Amino acid sequence: MKIKHSLRGLPVITALLSTLAISVASTSALAAEYNAKLSLDVPEGNTKYVAAKKFADMVRERTDDNVDIKLFPNSVLGGESESAEGIRLGSVQMGIITSSVLTSWVPEVQVLDLPYLINSDEQAVAINEPLTDELAPKFEGEGFHLMGFSVNGIRQLMSSTPIHSVDDVKGKKMRVIQSPLHVAMWKAAGANPTPIPAPEIYNSMQTGVIDFFDNTATNYLTNRFYEVAPYYVKTGHVYAMGTWVVSQSWWQRLPEEYQQEITKAASEVQEQLPAMRQQDDKAALAKTVEDGATIIEIDDKGPWKEAMQPVREEYTKKIPNGKALVSLIENAD
Repeated sequence: MKIKHSLRGLPVITALLSTLAISVASTSALAAEYNAKLSLDVPEGNTKYVAAKKFADMVRERTDDNVDIKLFPNSVLGGESESAEGIRLGSVQMGIITSSVLTSWVPEVQVLDLPYLINSDEQAVAINEPLTDELAPKFEGEGFHLMGFSVNGIRQLMSSTPIHSVDDVKGKKMRVIQSPLHVAMWKAAGANPTPIPAPEIYNSMQTGVIDFFDNTATNYLTNRFYEVAPYYVKTGHVYAMGTWVVSQSWWQRLPEEYQQEITKAASEVQEQLPAMRQQDDKAALAKTVEDGATIIEIDDKGPWKEAMQPVREEYTKKIPNGKALVSLIENAD
């Protein structure tokens, strides 16, 4: 009886094994020819992450599942500097890296940190193509393939006390990013700037090491900065730009048709990003107001621009090809 029962089960087992084999074969057939790790310094749900996800989905669809881009948020592949180095070396294939991080390799990109050079989302979108064309050879020489630029956010002031004019920052301690240009910019405005790593901002505000700093709207909410800096001041002094870079060694292995589809998808998402950012910024600020933050509008930015103009002129001369790049950005439409 046992033998008979065992024999009766054979067709079922055979069928199961056959189904499993087909399933494995199907999965294998769906495996992408080219795989990429895309490094992000933001959490899931952040505008940059959502945009990168949209980009990855478009690429997979348009290459018939042959290019698979996996996202690695929260700096799990390292901070932006480490990720940039990984992209150069090929251990990471892609990233949307804050432009100021890349200035040690491509000093020309420092032009994007000049105060009040970019003044609208429309201008930020308009400069993308000509600036990419202009700087792509510089990036290529450092091991990067440049796919363009997009708005990470607009740098605004976040303070423990109200700031209504440039006079209100004079003598106050400010955290700035680790950049000589940003130090010079805020010295010119009369502040006492101190470079401090981003993870130390909250504690530095809480302990009074600094009085104010600049950052973007979504970070104001997600990092709970409003708890230690209840005043959000809309100076709009710098558009923080994300640089879309790919490992040059990985890029060169791709068929031309896939390169074209990836480039096209990146360009489309970069153009859509400002509208996505505006919506997310508005929602983020509304939530911080609910939790006690105060939004201060700066209607007349003239005095701020005037205070920082000497630094802008100084660094335009220091940046390689600075004058031409500034002209390109100012005249983009």
